[in-house]
Amino acid sequence: MTKTGSTFLRAAERMESVAQALYTDLSISFSDNPDLRQLFQRLAAEEEQHALRIRLLERYQGKFTWPRDILERFCGECDAMIAEMETMRRELGPFPASNDTTVVLGRLAALEERFGLIHAQDLARYAGPEVHELFASLALQDAAHRMLLKAAMK
Repeated sequence: MTKTGSTFLRAAERMESVAQALYTDLSISFSDNPDLRQLFQRLAAEEEQHALRIRLLERYQGKFTWPRDILERFCGECDAMIAEMETMRRELGPFPASNDTTVVLGRLAALEERFGLIHAQDLARYAGPEVHELFASLALQDAAHRMLLKAAMK
């Protein structure tokens, strides 16, 4: 299947939606900890906003072009992140094998770091201003998410 700008944006939107589901599951898993429950609910809501912003961009700007190899790489990285998050959802969902908050928060902080890398990489070089602006802002929000998760570890 030939990858297009729309293909990438749909994969990026799905990645954000899966992140939302992961954080929603974690808000349930840690419902006995009000601070963590609130943090995970906040992150779920922000991931939902990320997905919505990408969906709107795809709807109105999805015809942009990127080099084929770049699109293949972006789509592959999104697919890998989706698979990793689905695994985390199974492991950390409503009945997690481990509810060690330090381990869970550490895994999530690492995940947010990789989100930031996907959002920030090569987009400035290959994307139009609208796409670049959106993903630059998402990368900043990913960094803020990582800081929130690290702060919750203390």
